[in-house]
Formats: sequence, structure tokens, C-alpha cells
Amino acid sequence: MLLQDKRLVITGVLTDSSIAYSVARLAQEQGAEIVLTSFGRARRITERVAKRLPQPPEIIELDVTSEADLAALTDDLRR
Repeated sequence: MLLQDKRLVITGVLTDSSIAYSVARLAQEQGAEIVLTSFGRARRITERVAKRLPQPPEIIELDVTSEADLAALTDDLRR
């Protein structure tokens, strides 16, 4: 598998027809562990759509305009 033992952060999963969703699905099919990001009201949408993936991924809070969220990103990914 091309992405075996890799961990990918994927942003923008809001619908199952989005490019980000397709990337997430294909990454899982190729053996990657994925982490999705979302924030605010969109997080519920991301959580709902993520259930359609082959394996339910972790979803972390990330607003790229927030210095606090960006600072916490590394710690979130180490969990």
C-alpha cells in the first residue's frame, strides 16, 4: 500500500463529493491514517460526512486564522 504507516492531515471535508473527501477516502484505502480538521458550525458537517469514510477518522479543531489553533496543532497531532 502506497501510504502505509503515513499520517495525513486533510482539511475541507464538507461533502462526500468534495475533493478533500475523495483524498481522505483514497488515502485510507492506501493504508494511511487520516486526521480531518474543521471548526465552528462546519465541524458537525465534517463529523457527519466522516462517518461515510471506510474508517472513522479523528477530527481536530483547526481555524487557520487562529494563532491558538495553529499553535495547538502539533500537540493535537501527537495524540
